[in-house]
Parts: sequence; C-alpha cells; structure tokens
Amino acid sequence: MKKNPLIYLLFCAMLTGCGVKDNILEDNLLAEVTAYDLAGDDKVKGATLVSVPSSGEKAPMGKEVYSAVAHTGKNIRQKMESETPKRLVGGRLSAVIYGEELAGRGIYDYVDTYRRDPSVGRDIYLAVASGKAEDIVNLESKMTQTPGIKTQELIEQNFQTNLPHTNLHSFLNRYYGDNMDPVMPLLEVKGEHLKLKGIALFRDDKYIGKHISYEDGFLFKVLSGRFKNGVYEIKMKEDSYLNIQNVYSRVKYEINDGNGSPEVFIKVKIRGGLLEVHDLDLKDRSTIPRIEKKAQQIIEKKLYGMVRMFQGNNVDPLALGDRARSQTRHFDKKHWEDEYQTVPIEIKVELKLVQEGITE
Repeated sequence: MKKNPLIYLLFCAMLTGCGVKDNILEDNLLAEVTAYDLAGDDKVKGATLVSVPSSGEKAPMGKEVYSAVAHTGKNIRQKMESETPKRLVGGRLSAVIYGEELAGRGIYDYVDTYRRDPSVGRDIYLAVASGKAEDIVNLESKMTQTPGIKTQELIEQNFQTNLPHTNLHSFLNRYYGDNMDPVMPLLEVKGEHLKLKGIALFRDDKYIGKHISYEDGFLFKVLSGRFKNGVYEIKMKEDSYLNIQNVYSRVKYEINDGNGSPEVFIKVKIRGGLLEVHDLDLKDRSTIPRIEKKAQQIIEKKLYGMVRMFQGNNVDPLALGDRARSQTRHFDKKHWEDEYQTVPIEIKVELKLVQEGITE
C-alpha cells in the first residue's frame, strides 16, 4: 500500500515523542531590552531586561535584569541562562542598546548575532547610549508601575517628529550598501527618566562620537526625504523666536559630473505653520514674507553646516554617494570616495508659511 507522507507528518506532529518542543509562555523568560558595554580585556558585558510572569491571572508581568561578561553575544546569553530559572528567549525583544565606548570600537558582531537569530524580527530597534547602555536597562527594570517598554515607546513616538525611522533592517541595509552610512537614536538617562539626545552618526559599524542634536533632527529629516509633523524653533533675532510646524516638506538632489569634479545641488521645499511667534506683528501684511525670507536664510545656513559636518567627518548618512551613483553612468566609486569631503554643496530652501497657533 502506498503511504501518504502528509498523513504521516501530521500524525508525527501530534505525538510528543516526535521531538517538537513547545514554546509555552510560562516556561520561558521573555527578553525585552538588551544592552552591551565594553568590559575590558576585549570582553563585553551584556544586560537583558526580562518579563517575569507573576502569580494570579490579572497580576502584571514583573521585570528583572540578568547580566554576564563574555567575548561574544551568544556566549553572554549562555552565561545568563546559567543563572535564569527558565529558558531565555528573544521573541519579544524590542530594542538593543550599545554603550558609546563599545559603539566607537564597532558593533557589527553584536548586530550580526540578531541577523542570524530567526526568533528576532528585523524591526527591532538599535540605539546608542550616551554613557553605559546598562544604565538604560536598569532604569527600565524600575518602571514596574507603568506598562510597556519605555525605550521602545520613546523611539516610536519620536519617529513622528525629529527622529528618522531606523531599525535592525535599515542598519544592515546601510551597512552592507555602498556609498552610505547608518544612523541610530542616541539615548541618555537623566535622573529617573530616559531621554532622546539626538541621532548618532556612524562610519560603517563605528559610532564616530558625534551626533545630530534632537532639535536639529528636524533638519536631518527634511534632508532625508518627504516629511511632515516635525516642529522647529528659529531664532529670528535677540529674544525673538518662532516655532514652525512642518506641514509638508520634500527634497530633491541633483549631482553633476559624479566621475569628474562633482557638484551637489539640494532643493528643499517646506510648507509650515507658525505655531508660536514672539515680538512680531502678524497684522502687518509684509511680516510673513519677511519672516519667510529670514527663516529660509537661517535654515539654509544650518542645513549647509550639517552637510559640511558630515563631509568633514567623512560620513554619509544622507547617502549622497548612492544618489551620485544613480545619477552617473559608469559610476566610479573610488573617485567619489576620494572627492567626497571636498565636493561643493549648494542648498536652496523655499519656505511657505501659514499663520496659526499663538502670537505675542
């Protein structure tokens, strides 16, 4: 009689003796945030926040931190499990944080371990800590009265405003891609609170020790692509400020002579709302055009300074090299890399403001 392999497989899956291992929630510790810091002698300290089931149907999940020191991420996990009462699993891992000292040495090995782990999604968040990454995990462990993972919530909330959308997938894409560099959120602990300090800049897998401030994250997102909902404060003159909400912005790059003497032209269009204005008479019809002209000049200067800072540090978070490649036939990567730091950049901003919000 001919055997049906499908029936055999179904039957086998129903039997406990077929080697199928159940992943029952109560039998595991769920890793939610992991931190890595240098620990001397080429070793790294890992610390993981885990959710611990509490007794009772409606009891909230408890939080504990396990740590270990080893040479590799996998070995760190094995050492942690020598202390845990249950198996440590990463299916709910939401964020991995790297201390700034380790990030400056290079973090590829401690990113690649998650690329290879099938239980971890490509959408987990990666971040750099200003100081020790372990401090963030320890802070998370104290937040037992508030649901959710604050690191995850802080990053996600700021995607809507001044933080570019980054995760494991985008980091790997930029790391492996030519003519571009990754970025990550830069986090810091302030007392009993977690704060987004800015955007950490990388050259390949190394944090260069410089970042874009949280406030200037607005400008970086304007340069990165279509963007809305960010808020930016502009100092018009001494003791005179205005707040612009980005209703809509778009950017266009034009790169000429990529294989010869490259030139980069960046055109930015912003439609913004005036959220708050101090010491400016908006009843005067000439005020808005004057504000637009002055604000355009200020934004252009800041954008230019930001791009020049990227060039000066030989990092390319805007992927100018990739944009040059797409606009240049038979693109010479080596030539572009040699020229990148001195390529002339011209930035033109077109700003249109609409009046709304508070005036004084």
